[in-house]
Amino acid sequence: MVTMLATVVRAWGSQVLVTDNANGQEVLVNTNNSTSNLTAGDQVRIVYDGIMTASIPPQISAQSICVLRVY
Repeated sequence: MVTMLATVVRAWGSQVLVTDNANGQEVLVNTNNSTSNLTAGDQVRIVYDGIMTASIPPQISAQSICVLRVY
């Protein structure tokens, strides 16, 4: 499993467009769950299997997405 720390750009249905905090690359995240709890600007931790498509934007399938709380 691979972990990505990212910033949500947009969320709809079961997909989230994020910017990877490590390299600034936009990535489309597919998940089996609703993303209605995510809003633009949220910091998230995404766990996925390490497979990323070569499409534009690249896509991954998330095992889990967790919102990181900033205090």
